[in-house]
Amino acid sequence: MFGGPTTPVHEEELNRWYEQHLEQMCSLPGITAAHLYRPSGDQLPRTKAKLPQTLGIYEYDTVDHAGAAEALAAAHSEGAKRGAYEAGVSIPGPPDGSFTVDSQYQSAYYNLVSRFPRDSRERWDLTSKTIFMVFGGPTKPALEEEVMRWYIDVHLDEICSLPGIVSGQFFRPSIAQLADTTVKLPEVLGLYEYETDDLAGAIDGLFAAHLQGMKSGVYEPGLSIPGPAEGIWALNPQHQSAYYELVSRWSREDA
Repeated sequence: MFGGPTTPVHEEELNRWYEQHLEQMCSLPGITAAHLYRPSGDQLPRTKAKLPQTLGIYEYDTVDHAGAAEALAAAHSEGAKRGAYEAGVSIPGPPDGSFTVDSQYQSAYYNLVSRFPRDSRERWDLTSKTIFMVFGGPTKPALEEEVMRWYIDVHLDEICSLPGIVSGQFFRPSIAQLADTTVKLPEVLGLYEYETDDLAGAIDGLFAAHLQGMKSGVYEPGLSIPGPAEGIWALNPQHQSAYYELVSRWSREDA
């Protein structure tokens, strides 16, 4: 969920609401954790556009995703009517006029396809304080399998050789979406977790390895990360690749 305060004076009010909201959302079926992120002060040189000021990420672990999405929509509708919280039933929205959904970034469900390291964790869990998100997709449908093979078999492993990156995940849009998700979504979401005391240096390392990979076309751990085959992949023009820093999180394990 991408958005932000409608004006700077609403920022603190929105932060206070999110502190309650994260816990409340974890009362809904399927949601195991909720996180609030804000854009990092450190970004890639190409990140020029104004970024959404808040990013809410909600983790699901369920065999009935469609049912969980319906429960979320129903709880939001009930919360709008009541203006009061009831666990699993009614989730009130932010104070009137304090929050605006970002018009460029569509809120959506994504399913995990692959991760690296390929450890024994039974479900995806977001633990790092810094994440890097990249939205894109194949340039045409016939290239979808080639892009997926590159991501799963090559890219996730290679990018985790860079300083600061501890995991890489590859997501695709879910079939089940909220009723107001009407636009075409990016076909690929790459999400990379960082653990570092020098994010600016890690970003410089990523950018340098990207440039070297484009020049040489050869992988060298931590130094050169080639991109996909020429012409098969394009960044999404609306969803800006960017770094986000954790503000707050809540999980059912915290309860």
